[in-house]
Amino acid sequence: MVENQFHLISLIEKCSFVDLTHDLDEGIPTWNGSCGFKKEVKMDYDQGVRVLSYKSHAGIGTHMDAPSHFIRGGKNISDIALEELIVPLCVLDMSKERNPDLLISPEDVLQFEKKFGAIPPRSLVLANTGWEKYWSNTVKYRNADAKGKMHFPGFMAKTAELLLQRKISGIGIDTLSPDGSTNKEGFPVHELILGAGKYILENLCNLGNLPPSGALALVMPMKVVGGAESAIRLVALAEPENGS
Repeated sequence: MVENQFHLISLIEKCSFVDLTHDLDEGIPTWNGSCGFKKEVKMDYDQGVRVLSYKSHAGIGTHMDAPSHFIRGGKNISDIALEELIVPLCVLDMSKERNPDLLISPEDVLQFEKKFGAIPPRSLVLANTGWEKYWSNTVKYRNADAKGKMHFPGFMAKTAELLLQRKISGIGIDTLSPDGSTNKEGFPVHELILGAGKYILENLCNLGNLPPSGALALVMPMKVVGGAESAIRLVALAEPENGS
């Protein structure tokens, strides 16, 4: 038992930790463009201790959509098992495309697998589109046209279907939604992924600091009973490339 404990500690010490979570404050981009997060000092040090109050939308900043966000009777945030939250990572690097209307295709996934191996069951598949570079500019991050339609990268519905065949735990992306701007009607990727009992992560960052495969994700939402969405802390553990 002790030997196993030291072995685990040794493995962790060899890993690099990558924070895939944006800072949460009042100026961050939101789906509808309004301020989605507020904090207020209720007591301060002159009263002996600092106490703050937070008020926010559930789907704010780097966050998780649980199945119940779209699916009546679907799993809530508190229903998602730890086995689905501590999982292998696969990262699709689409950052060189530089196309706000990019939709990640099944062929992109197949090319990834040809180069890096099959996506294993229970994986969390993340899309690095490079969109996080606009995070500090709400207007550019939302990228709304004259009609109010936002333009940012996402996934094709057919790609979601292919990933579900791989028995993934969930998907994530560094934009406001995996349903990108050229998905014509509704939210087909949300419907497919959440309808299959999986989860979606949105507004990720630092995906360029991850290897394509081999890292481990720790997805840490608030355990909200009946919660359809939750802000999360998303962290990855990655071994050095030389394995030393």
